[in-house]
Amino acid sequence: MKFVHPEILWALSALTIPIIVHLFNFRKFKKVMFPNVSFLKEIHQETKSKSKLKHLLILIARLLAMACIIFAFAQPYIPLPGDSEKPGGIAVSIYIDNSFSMEAEGKDGRLLELAKNKAIELAGAFSPTDKFQLLTCDFEGRHQRLVSREEIIELIQEVKLSPVSRKLSEVVLRQRDVLNNCGLDNRRSFLRTDLQKTVTDFEAISNDSTIQFSLIPDQAESNSNVFIDSVWFDSPVRQLNIPEVLHARIVNTGNEKRENVPVQLMSNGFQKSVTSVSIDPESETILDLTYTNTEAGFKKCILTVDDKSVTKDDPYYFSYDVAEKINVLEIRGNEVSVEAVRTVYADDPSFNFISFAENAPDFGSFPMQHLIVLNQLKNISSGLSAEIVKFVGNGGSVMIFPATDIVQNEYNTLLSTLGLGQIQGEMGNAKADLPLLAPVEEDNRNVSAPRPNSNSNKVSSVDYDHYIFKNAFEKTIGNVDLPSVKIYYVLQVPVKSTALTMMTLQTGTPFLVSNNLGGGHAYFSAVSLDPAASNFTSHAFFPATLLRIAEFSQPVQPLEYTLGTEEAIIIRNIAVNNEETFRLTDATSGNEFIPEHRNAGGNVEIYVREALSTAGNYDLSRGTEVVSAVSFNNDRAESDTHTFTRDDSQSWINSSGNSNWSVLDETVESIASTAGDIAEGKKYWFSMIVWALIFLAVEILLIKFWR
Repeated sequence: MKFVHPEILWALSALTIPIIVHLFNFRKFKKVMFPNVSFLKEIHQETKSKSKLKHLLILIARLLAMACIIFAFAQPYIPLPGDSEKPGGIAVSIYIDNSFSMEAEGKDGRLLELAKNKAIELAGAFSPTDKFQLLTCDFEGRHQRLVSREEIIELIQEVKLSPVSRKLSEVVLRQRDVLNNCGLDNRRSFLRTDLQKTVTDFEAISNDSTIQFSLIPDQAESNSNVFIDSVWFDSPVRQLNIPEVLHARIVNTGNEKRENVPVQLMSNGFQKSVTSVSIDPESETILDLTYTNTEAGFKKCILTVDDKSVTKDDPYYFSYDVAEKINVLEIRGNEVSVEAVRTVYADDPSFNFISFAENAPDFGSFPMQHLIVLNQLKNISSGLSAEIVKFVGNGGSVMIFPATDIVQNEYNTLLSTLGLGQIQGEMGNAKADLPLLAPVEEDNRNVSAPRPNSNSNKVSSVDYDHYIFKNAFEKTIGNVDLPSVKIYYVLQVPVKSTALTMMTLQTGTPFLVSNNLGGGHAYFSAVSLDPAASNFTSHAFFPATLLRIAEFSQPVQPLEYTLGTEEAIIIRNIAVNNEETFRLTDATSGNEFIPEHRNAGGNVEIYVREALSTAGNYDLSRGTEVVSAVSFNNDRAESDTHTFTRDDSQSWINSSGNSNWSVLDETVESIASTAGDIAEGKKYWFSMIVWALIFLAVEILLIKFWR
C-alpha cells in the first residue's frame, strides 16, 4: 500500500494521548464508611472487572476511529499490478472496435453504443489536463494525435459502424506509436472490443512494458449467425447461353441447427434462383445454384441469405462480364495457309477474327485483343517478342505454333521469357544435333529442315484436370483416339518451372504446355500445324483446344473485393491521360464516387481504400462508357461471431507474463470509478472515512448503553 500524502502519517503519534489518559486515571476516589462490606465484596469485584473491559473497548474504538481519519487524509492506495506511475500527466489511448460484429446485442443494449458510453465515462474519469487518443478500426488520420478530454468525448460521439476489420496486434502497434511519442511518462491503453477470434491475435501482440494495457470485453448475448462466406464458379469465365453452376459456402456459427433458411440469387435486378438450406450447428455447407446467362454484358449479382441476427452480412455481392465477342488475332507465316485457325474462329459469331501476315503485324491492335495466335513463324523479331510479353503481362493470352524450320534462339528467347521452357537441339534417339526430335535417315543428318519419319509418335496422355480440358469432353477414360505426330520439337521444361504440361508424347516429351504470367496465359505447341508434322489440325482435339483457349482469354476479374483493403481493381489493356477520371456508381442508390487511379504499363489500377464504406454492386465508368462492373463486400472475418472469453484473455495474460496487462469487467455506472483506480491505483480514503464513522458509532454505543 502507498499513500498520496505520507507526511500526514506523523499524526499517528497523537494516538498516544488517549492511551496515556487511559493508563493514568486522574479521578480522585472518596471513601464511604459502610458497616458490613463483606456482603458487597463479590458484587464489587464483578463491577470493577466489567468497568475495565468497557473502558478498554471504548479506548480501542476511539484509537481506530482516529487512525482511520488520519489514514483518510493520507489517501492510501494500492497500485495495480505492474504499475509504474510517475509524476506528471497521463497519456490515454482508447480503442473502440466499431466493426460490424459490434452491431450485435449485448445484455445492456447494442455493443457499439455500450462501448461508446463506457468510453465517454472512461475519459471523464481522468484529469482535464491529461491527453487522449481515440482509435477505431478506420485508423483515421485525425485519430493519430493526442487531444484534450473535451475533444475526445466529441470524437467518441461521432463513431459509427465501419466495414473495416483490424487485428488486435495492429491496434496495439498503432497505440504504441502514438503513446511512445507523446512526451509523457504515464501511458495508458484501453481496448474496447468483442474479442472476436478471427481478429484477436494474442500471439502476435508485441508488448510494451512502459504502457499499462486494459482489455474491456464487450460480449454479445448470442453468437448465432448464418452468413455467406464466399462464392465461386468452377470456370473463371462466363459464357453466353451456357449453364453456370454457382457454388456458395454458407456458415452457421450458432449452436443450434438452422432449418430451411431462404437463399435468393438476383442478377441485374432479376431473380435467377431461389432455394433454402439447412445447416448443422457450428458447421458450414456448400450450396450449388444452376442458372444460364441469356444476355451478354456486365452482370451485377446479389446472393442473399435470410438471417436476422447480424444483417450486414446477409447479402453477398459479386459481378462478372459475359463477353459478347472474343477478339482473336492471328499472325501467320508468309507461306502459311490461313485456313486451319480461321476454320475454328471465323465462322463462330462469338469471335471477332483478324489475320495478318508476319511481315505486316499491327502492334497497335494488340491491346484490343483477347487472344493472339502465332502461326508457324520462322522468325520472332525482338520487337514482336517484346510486344507479346507485354500483351501477356497485361492479361492477354498467346498461343504459339512453331514452323517446321525456325530460328531456334529467337524462339527460345520468347519461350524463356514466358516461362514455357527451351527447345533442345539434341536428338533423343539419334546422334545428330538438330533442333528437332525427329528420326532421320543416316545419310541425311546434316540437312537443316526436318523430314517425316515412318515411325510415327503419338500423344500418350492428356491432363484432363487442366482448366483448358476440364469438363471439355464427355468422357476422359478408356481408349481415346489421340493425335499422332511425325515431326516435333524437344521441349525441355525445368523441374521448378510453373509451366504445366497439358499433353505428353509417348517419348515423355511435352506436346502442349501452358503457363500463367502476370494475369495472362501463354501456350506453346511442340508440333507445327503443318499437316506433314501431325494430324493435329484434323483431330477433334484441335478445335476443342483452340476454342477453350479463346474462352479463357477473356479478362478475368475477381468476383468481388473486400471493403477497407488496399487491393487494386485492374482494368487491362487500357490507358488514360492525367485529365481523365473514373467514377464508381452504386447500382442501387446511384451515388457516385471518384476513386484514385494510376497507369501501370498497359493497364489501369483503381484504388478505393477506406474512402468507400458501403457494400454493393458498382458500375466503373470512364466518361460515358462503363468499362467494368465491380462488387464490394464487408470483411467476412466480422461474420464469424466466435469470441474469446474474459477467462481466455486472463489466461493469455498469465501465460505470457505481461504483468502490465489486465482485463476489466465493468458496467457503465462503475466505469468512472474503475478508471480512477487505474489512473491512481485502488484508492481507499473513502473506505477509511466509513470505518472511522463506524468506530465512532461503536464508541457512542458503548458509552450510552453499557452502564
